[in-house]
Amino acid sequence: MLKIKKILIQIENNIDAVIAQNTSLGVDLWHLLMAQHHADIAMLVNKLDLERQVELFQKFAKDLSIKVFRKLAQPQQAELLVHIDLEHAALILKNMPADELTDLFDYLSDENLEKYLKLLQSKQRSQILSMLSFNPRSAGGRMNSDVITLQKEFTVRTSVELLQRLGPGKAVMQRMYVTNKDNILVGYVTLDKLVLSKPETPLASIMSPNEVIVFVDEDQEDVANQMHHYGLLYVPVVDKHHHFLGVITADDVFEIIKEEGSEDVYRMFGLLPADHSYFNTPLWKSIWQRGVWLIGLLVLQSFSSLILSSYSTLINKYTIIAVFLTMLIGTGGNAGNQSATLVVRGLTTKEMTRRNAFRVLLREFGISIIMALILVVVGFARVHMSGYDLLSSFVISFSLFLIVVTSMFLGALIPLVLERFDIDPAHSAAPFLATLMDILGVLIYCYICSKFLG
Repeated sequence: MLKIKKILIQIENNIDAVIAQNTSLGVDLWHLLMAQHHADIAMLVNKLDLERQVELFQKFAKDLSIKVFRKLAQPQQAELLVHIDLEHAALILKNMPADELTDLFDYLSDENLEKYLKLLQSKQRSQILSMLSFNPRSAGGRMNSDVITLQKEFTVRTSVELLQRLGPGKAVMQRMYVTNKDNILVGYVTLDKLVLSKPETPLASIMSPNEVIVFVDEDQEDVANQMHHYGLLYVPVVDKHHHFLGVITADDVFEIIKEEGSEDVYRMFGLLPADHSYFNTPLWKSIWQRGVWLIGLLVLQSFSSLILSSYSTLINKYTIIAVFLTMLIGTGGNAGNQSATLVVRGLTTKEMTRRNAFRVLLREFGISIIMALILVVVGFARVHMSGYDLLSSFVISFSLFLIVVTSMFLGALIPLVLERFDIDPAHSAAPFLATLMDILGVLIYCYICSKFLG
């Protein structure tokens, strides 16, 4: 990989000579570029300015330009598409799967969308228009409809001949889905069965039932979880009448997991999920994504100030309360975040479900008691060694015990409650839980101090 990066850097530094091929160095680097994998060439194209991207694309062979184009991010694809000639654009578009075209068209203006739709074949164009009506985060928005299906009335010979004729322009998978004459999904047959069966064998006698069928409006994350649970590389997508519409593959699942993981990270740190990459997100949208949560947390955090102000007389009288306030609140927030993170991950991997939720809470409560006792010993020693009396050390330690137990229990409880109401449990982590525990921690601390020291 390091060698490839060095080659790409050398080509990038001499890109004008490579495009013009007017020097021996330019010619040599061009041949070197053509020897690279199309994914690496796409990485080079990604670093160039738009003018040089267009010039380079015009020099690529047809097959290479299609492969490189498909490896680019959709915003970059859209920008490049409108700057290359229509003939080249038509070639690329006609060789892209319908699901990839749907994603690409989201980045085109209405005017350009209409122009490029006219370049596509009428059948492919109707596929795109129908897919654009699906929620992009649903199975319909993710599926690949450019797949070959077989009819159960076919024989093995007929099926193989069909694959030989249509295979080069379609996605031929290890698993071929079988429908009836009304396009209703009835099962699947694997390629090895087609190869090993006798030519006159009807498909109906060798096909297998589908382990999992997903409906077009199912959420993409649910689909990915089902495929992972059953260990499937492909899953068929149907409408409510079981008409076959397309297929979701393992590659799609990889993309879904990556997107959902990114969304969880955004939510865990108080951000609205981003639709595009960092540099492709408009400035105003970045401000909105962050500002909504920050404003909400600011308002919520103000309750801590109200609690402290109501105990201002006690705090002014006993300075020890202010001295150890941040230690107790910080410890509670950290403990709560640990529990929340473990539960969120457990819900994501399906290790924790609604069935074993009570067991999870019971286990976390037991752990919180033990952890709180350990922290109490450390906290008591810390306060007493600072020169405070036994009563003050006890009050701080007892407050710490209650705060840690409460934080860890709520850290486990809140994600389970959110999941019960079909809300992403990632919302419960980091800033939200930390702010909530700040408020509860201040309330518990001030209340205990008022009772013992008041």
